[in-house]
Amino acid sequence: MTSGERDDDRRTAELIMKSRRLREDIARTGSEVTGRLGGAQPALRAARTLTSAPVLLAAGAALLVFSGPRRALQLASRGLVAVNLARRVLGALGPGRTRRGP
Repeated sequence: MTSGERDDDRRTAELIMKSRRLREDIARTGSEVTGRLGGAQPALRAARTLTSAPVLLAAGAALLVFSGPRRALQLASRGLVAVNLARRVLGALGPGRTRRGP
């Protein structure tokens, strides 16, 4: 084995060890972040429930009854913007990103 080959082997071994350390650091950091976000799970579930169609229909009917058609229309248009924004944010998080894995 030549000197260059030994240097290549040594460098490969160093890179493999560095790669292992970095993977361990990433795994540790990932588990810390997942642990911190675990408390947000109930809030995300509640937000998904509140943006479901039956809840929105019931809220719209109550709004129409209690505030009259004109005011209901104004509030509904603002509410739909908020619901659309909430759905986009929850969709960006995705179902797999908001659950804690095994």
